[in-house]
Amino acid sequence: MLRQLSWLSGLEEKEFKMIARRFRIRSFPQGAKLLKEQEADNGLFMIVEGKVKIEIREQLMGTAGKGSVLGEMAFLTGHPRTATVVAESPVQVLWIRRTALKSIMKKSPQLENGLWEFASMRFAMNLLGNKEPFSLWEQNRFIQWLSAGEIKLPNENGWLDMEGKIGVLVIGTAAQHDGSIVLTAPCTLTEKDYIFSKDARVFLRDQ
Repeated sequence: MLRQLSWLSGLEEKEFKMIARRFRIRSFPQGAKLLKEQEADNGLFMIVEGKVKIEIREQLMGTAGKGSVLGEMAFLTGHPRTATVVAESPVQVLWIRRTALKSIMKKSPQLENGLWEFASMRFAMNLLGNKEPFSLWEQNRFIQWLSAGEIKLPNENGWLDMEGKIGVLVIGTAAQHDGSIVLTAPCTLTEKDYIFSKDARVFLRDQ
């Protein structure tokens, strides 16, 4: 199942085995909270068996099952959890701690970039999915369209070429040149000319 993850599938065998050995199997009974909203990150996991509910401020936002990865954005950004994840049935997961994954990522730019691309596509899916024309598309078409996007970093002057592109600010801030508006991630980018913070990462897709 780990080999099927896009951010792990491209790693060399030695690197893949190094990270695979750091995952641990954890089991949760029905009703248990795997993640809690506003708590600090302590790692990410992939569901092996069972189903979970995803809640924000006690409102049901969706469900996830076998093969789903959760917790990646809090891990990457260092921000508190944005949702609570509750076991809807007995659940078994493969879990990797923040410290273990961070130590491996320091040695593997490919792993870091792969995880950012995976997480950014999820962000873009959530932020663009309810906007037209994407809300009118079939899900498979939308996912295929998103898969051609990529994560970009601004240059040393905080600039990024967004001409003819749709952008999603995944982390950091984006300010208009006159400073009148400062956007904070996560958000969609509707203009073409921003000054980005040094830590900014932007998901871009040709229109």
